[in-house]
Amino acid sequence: MNSSTNLDVLAFSPHPDDAEMGCGGLLLKLKDCGYRTGIIDLTRAELSTNGDVETRAGETDEASRILKLDIRGNLGLEDANIINDGTSRLKVIDSIRKYRPKMVLTPYHIDRHPDHENASKLLRDAIFISGLEKFETDMDFYRPDIVLNYMLQYEFKPGFIVDISDYYDKKSRAVAAYKSQFYNDTDKRVITHIASKHFFDVINSRHQCMGLKIKAEFGEPYYIGNSIRIDDPIKFFNYLK
Repeated sequence: MNSSTNLDVLAFSPHPDDAEMGCGGLLLKLKDCGYRTGIIDLTRAELSTNGDVETRAGETDEASRILKLDIRGNLGLEDANIINDGTSRLKVIDSIRKYRPKMVLTPYHIDRHPDHENASKLLRDAIFISGLEKFETDMDFYRPDIVLNYMLQYEFKPGFIVDISDYYDKKSRAVAAYKSQFYNDTDKRVITHIASKHFFDVINSRHQCMGLKIKAEFGEPYYIGNSIRIDDPIKFFNYLK
């Protein structure tokens, strides 16, 4: 991975594999556009039903290689106990001020796993506080201009959908790098929600459905709290013809 500090895009992931599932396609696409990309995992997923921390770390390395990330880090927060407290916020703030990304990707604020919801709130608050000049740390204050939420389990009405048709196979490979977490009929792992035999069928169908909405093969949905400015609607909506 590249050792230079500043990033263009930084995704925060409650557990290693969440960012791959939620925004892996966009990260790949932006990397091909020449942007510097990274993921910061909040926890090591030490309470995952299947696998262990060491296995998950190796899988994370492989997924990061597939995504061609410049940075991959981990804040070491407690799995199943992500807390929006001063210590946790400071860890996020340090990452934001260190890497100074133009755009940050975070999980949507409503989801099946409590860690996903708690992470979303923690990240929202930390991103705001990071931009306060009088909140002093060892690094200068900084707040990214663009914050997007990616979709995990629960669906939302997207603010926009990114065409990831050219990157879907590679995104799927990055997700599948977490072999310990998904269905495998050759061993006796516990069948959890994501270890269901049909989990990838659901994920594939969602991306195809999102793609259909924008006349693409595969789409990746995002929520943005800001209004989107369009200077030339005819040119902007040219893909609809």
